[in-house]
Amino acid sequence: MSTALLHRRLTAAMALSALMALMAGAGASPALLLTAVALGIATFRLPPPEWSVWIERASRLIIVGLCAWMLYVAFALGEDFMPAVLAMLLFLLAAESLRAVDAKNDARLYLLSFALLLASTAYYPGLGFAASFVAFIVLSTLALMVGYLRRQSERFGMPGVRLGRRMMLTIAGFSGVILLVSASLFVIFPRLPRQWNVQGRRGGGATMAGFSDRVRLGEHGGRIEANPEVAFRVEFPDGVPPNIDNLYWRGRSFDRFDGREWSRSRGVVAPVLPPPAYGRRWGGPIRRVRIFGGPPETDVLFGTHPLLNVQPRSAIRVFQDYTGDVRFSGSDAPVYTTTSAGPRPSERALRASDVPDGPLVRPYLQLPLNLDPRIRRLADSLTAGQTTRIDRVRAVERHFATGFSYTLDLPRTARDATLEGFLFRRRAGHCEYYSTGMVVLLRAAGIPSRNVTGFLGGEWNGFGDYLAVTGNDAHAWVEVWMGEVGWVPFDPTPPGHADLVQAEAQNGWIWDATLWFDGMEYRWFKWVLDYNLEKQLTLFSRVGDLFSRDDRRGSGPRGAGGAGRGV
Repeated sequence: MSTALLHRRLTAAMALSALMALMAGAGASPALLLTAVALGIATFRLPPPEWSVWIERASRLIIVGLCAWMLYVAFALGEDFMPAVLAMLLFLLAAESLRAVDAKNDARLYLLSFALLLASTAYYPGLGFAASFVAFIVLSTLALMVGYLRRQSERFGMPGVRLGRRMMLTIAGFSGVILLVSASLFVIFPRLPRQWNVQGRRGGGATMAGFSDRVRLGEHGGRIEANPEVAFRVEFPDGVPPNIDNLYWRGRSFDRFDGREWSRSRGVVAPVLPPPAYGRRWGGPIRRVRIFGGPPETDVLFGTHPLLNVQPRSAIRVFQDYTGDVRFSGSDAPVYTTTSAGPRPSERALRASDVPDGPLVRPYLQLPLNLDPRIRRLADSLTAGQTTRIDRVRAVERHFATGFSYTLDLPRTARDATLEGFLFRRRAGHCEYYSTGMVVLLRAAGIPSRNVTGFLGGEWNGFGDYLAVTGNDAHAWVEVWMGEVGWVPFDPTPPGHADLVQAEAQNGWIWDATLWFDGMEYRWFKWVLDYNLEKQLTLFSRVGDLFSRDDRRGSGPRGAGGAGRGV
């Protein structure tokens, strides 16, 4: 293989690695796939030389069209013109790679490839980005060295120079030295406080299946599919609690039900108990957890109820909305520490919480106008004879423990997919049906309550010592307003439903490989993307302690031996 052809293939492969870095974060789109095809052709089989003229002519026309599109989007529509800029970058890179092998376009190929690599950092730079970045460093080092030798040989009239395999391996090894030096500088270079987004947010515009802004009944036919996508990861700084499978990661609450769908009413202010009051009336033990990430395209922060404090550890701003849900603003990936009170108030506190409800709870008694009269009669029969609110709530909760079953199969007909179909005919469903049924029955009995969505439990990842909360753990339950002790959670869904969901998802070695990969990505996120001044000082402290222990071990025997010789 001639030096010129080798150089062109290396530059095309270098550009392809930059493209893979972009696809790792942005996903595959038609434009990216077409560019990948063009770079693949340039890597393995260049077009005939006579095509070069036509490629250059067509490139000029397309570039003019892309410039016109970019100006129209920026000035006429007033929208984001970066997609047009990225499309031009991709086209230029593909066109330059397909030009004749004797074209003197080395600098353009290097700059365009590096610009594409920089563009990929605007998205989530996960492990795919890391692998592509390493490949880019190796290939760019080879391309630069081979390109220099190629141009020098052409300058001195020796175009037929060929490079041996040993020399190529030596040049590739030099890129390893570059990576090692870069990693060392990354570790020891003084870290500055970060107030801007360097990690990006995961997701390409679609919310996670099982967790969204609305809860809708009515889907029928088919089956709920497993979703092993990781929503967020949880660390336990104070030790792993024994009941991690029963931890409710509260996310979003809903007040209005129209018979088919739950939504959040604008302007409705929920009664909220202040965090200090939750701490006093619920007691301990206080639980502290650290959460990394969140579902894509979601501005909700998660934690076990009731939350006493949320401390952000990334560049986000935390606030509590009018319903009491905890949310955040900012483009950075959410990393935060939450502190929660005990999982449930005492029985004495629950029985002493019966106080007159204020006007703020009225929206949480709303019912659909066309509510089936059988639902009201069922609510009256279940709560008849119960003298306290907690007894009436538990009577409704117990109703779903007998004669009902959990299933991932959706109702076969639209008639069975209604709340009435669930309560009186099918008597089987998933968590949204159970939480909806309990809230509607409680409201029919005059008890303020709301539907809550989030996640239940998670999968312990032994590769990284953290809890991975996935789409399979998405769950819905109920919160009841209990006056003096605030909102108290109840779950009418039959126990063991989580085992059924996990059995669908955990498929032997595939699940183990998924956990291993997620553990590696978690380490990449924690020790590379989120490497800050605190982690740097901790690392230096550990290294210093290690050397101190080695010095103490070495000085003891030498001192004892010296004393022995002196005696």
